[in-house]
Amino acid sequence: MERTICLSLLTLLVVQVEAQVPVLDRYLTDPLVYTDIVTAAAQVSLPRDLDFKPHSNELWVMNRGNATGGSMVIVRNAGLPGQTSEYRKDSHSGHFMVQASAMAFSPNGEWAAVSEVQNTSSPSSTFMGPALWSGDPNIFATVFQNNWVNGLPLGSHLDMLHQSPFAMGIASDSAKVYWVMDGHFGNICRYDFVQDHGPGYDYHGAGKIWRYTDVPVSRVPNIPSHMVLDRENGWLYFIDGGAKQIKRMNVNSGSVTGNLSVPPTSNEPLAGYYQVQGATVEVVDTWATQPSGIDHIPGRLVVSDHTTGAIRLYDVSATPTLLGTITTGMPSIMGLKVGPDGRIWFTHYNGNKVVRIDPQPLANDASIAAIVSPSTIATTPNFFSTDHGICAPSVAPVVDLANRGSNALTSVNIHASLDGGPPTVLAWTGSLAPGAMAQVTLPSMPVVNGPHQLDVWTSQPNGATDPVVMNDRIAGSFRVVDPVQSLPFFEGFTASTFPPAGWNYVHFNPNNRMTRNPTVGGFGNSQGCVKMDNHAGPMNITGQRDHLMMPALDLSNATVGTTLDFAVAYRQYNSSTNDRLMVQASTDCGASWSTLYDKAGAVLSTAPAGTGAFTPNPTQWRAEQVGLASVIGQPEVLLMFLAESNFGNNLYLDDVQVGSVTGIDEPSDGAFTIFPNPNDGRFTLRDRSIFGSVDLWIHGIDGRSVHRQQWVTTGQDGALHLDVGHLAKGSYVVSVMNSLGERYSSIVVIQ
Repeated sequence: MERTICLSLLTLLVVQVEAQVPVLDRYLTDPLVYTDIVTAAAQVSLPRDLDFKPHSNELWVMNRGNATGGSMVIVRNAGLPGQTSEYRKDSHSGHFMVQASAMAFSPNGEWAAVSEVQNTSSPSSTFMGPALWSGDPNIFATVFQNNWVNGLPLGSHLDMLHQSPFAMGIASDSAKVYWVMDGHFGNICRYDFVQDHGPGYDYHGAGKIWRYTDVPVSRVPNIPSHMVLDRENGWLYFIDGGAKQIKRMNVNSGSVTGNLSVPPTSNEPLAGYYQVQGATVEVVDTWATQPSGIDHIPGRLVVSDHTTGAIRLYDVSATPTLLGTITTGMPSIMGLKVGPDGRIWFTHYNGNKVVRIDPQPLANDASIAAIVSPSTIATTPNFFSTDHGICAPSVAPVVDLANRGSNALTSVNIHASLDGGPPTVLAWTGSLAPGAMAQVTLPSMPVVNGPHQLDVWTSQPNGATDPVVMNDRIAGSFRVVDPVQSLPFFEGFTASTFPPAGWNYVHFNPNNRMTRNPTVGGFGNSQGCVKMDNHAGPMNITGQRDHLMMPALDLSNATVGTTLDFAVAYRQYNSSTNDRLMVQASTDCGASWSTLYDKAGAVLSTAPAGTGAFTPNPTQWRAEQVGLASVIGQPEVLLMFLAESNFGNNLYLDDVQVGSVTGIDEPSDGAFTIFPNPNDGRFTLRDRSIFGSVDLWIHGIDGRSVHRQQWVTTGQDGALHLDVGHLAKGSYVVSVMNSLGERYSSIVVIQ
């Protein structure tokens, strides 16, 4: 999807390359302002690298750390009003980000990091290399956090490959592909994770590696050799630390000349390990001092001098040429980045801070500073959050328009695109002073149920070409829950699609998760139900939460006593495992939730404990009824099943329904209740007193038998789920017979 979204901007970008070139050239002529963005007060400590999450003002700062692992400081609205910062350290960074040297975001919002260490085990081991992480703050350093407990997932890392110890630099190529400076074996390598194993797991067999054996590089201890890829022209710019050289390699050159074997000191399964030779490599420049940070924008390359703190600017539009030097007076610069605002940002290692350098503003420069509404998260649409929701069939985005220029902004085009589709354009006019911001409401856009990505960007400020296209665009993801459904509501999970239409499934684990089981159903009355796999797999997923959100329901006219009813089946693995099921409700489109139902372990169980994978038989289900008194009367109610795993045994859900019980109250003499009534033929019969063999008959008004069903229940509070949608519209008499006698009630089928 990233490629699709970017193509809509490609023409604009190409046209404006010549206009963008002077953006960095101004650093050689303008008076400059140095601004500390985050410091030790925000827990920035020995920062080695930094990068912006794509199409956002969210800055991630990598702290080197030590043998216990590196860490991150996440800065939202970096350098803008309302800036906030948050310190994060994954519980397993002691291997996956130990003595962190470099990081890079990929276009899909994931990022990878490398570490300056040979290994974290024995002295002879070389089992180290790049690790892949999620850019979703609801996953990174959040899920599966534990103190290296045997059998538990290994923190939140998504994947890792282990053929590059003492790696000193990394650059994103595309999606799950990265370039790595291998400081131990002394080569440039291309890593493709192909398919990650999910947070905390440890299977690496999908990975592929290409080692450029005739492209030597050398490491200088404690000074990263950063890298960056010019995707448009295919040049990988990298620093050869030992040679004190800036080099570039044509990634479209060279060829595979054979397969390589994984050394016994770093043994792991790989889908492919290849030797590449013959790539074109050029020396851009040789220094007397030590280069470290590097970044590229079209036509320009910036490189930081770790020794002196100077930053050199090169013209790389043709033969690389040094244009000049920026004197910062801050030795120990490491990571360097041209930010989304077109300005230079860097990590000052010894100063424990991130600094932004500001030249003078250009005349006409507009940008989108933030998406105000809908509430979004700066990550791809597959995000792990029940918040950031819209419960409506359309959305009219509200954005913060910023004037970055020195002229008053009187007109600008604001474009908005949903999921890479055709953009809408608002020709904004007004008067916005230099440095000011204003909220702008954009044209309404239709949306459908599910996750979406919204992209917003500007063009033609004051009718002129925007000289800084990097700060024009911002993107964010949100979820739609729509349309609102009326009562009665029923879902039997008989269709093959999961989640069903109108539902949303929010999860992060590709291994143990909710799926539709097509072979069993509630009480054996159907085929199809929801299965939460708490049992399979090599990892103990204790603490994992999976959210299954129902469609929004209109309860504004629901009667008193309306309930959520569903069938559940579960057994414990043993007496000490307590998988948990909750039902939560929200009346503000997922911004906040209240718990209506909460059962775990033995209380949740419907069958005796057992270590084998649980598949229920018809007698191992229980009917549950959840009161909705707290949300009755609300026009839009979200109900959600939240499963929290204790790595015990499988949990099943079926026959979810919400409806009023009308006119058939359950008397104290043990008669039965049928609900929702009337409806389209899908009923639940609840009997709180009788048990054993039950014979149910349905008769027409003329006395003719039209349906028969037998039921065996092993205890009280049993339930029988009826699907008599084949019956014609009308009223029917229901009789239930068991050892206690015969009882009668009535139902109304509406088509």
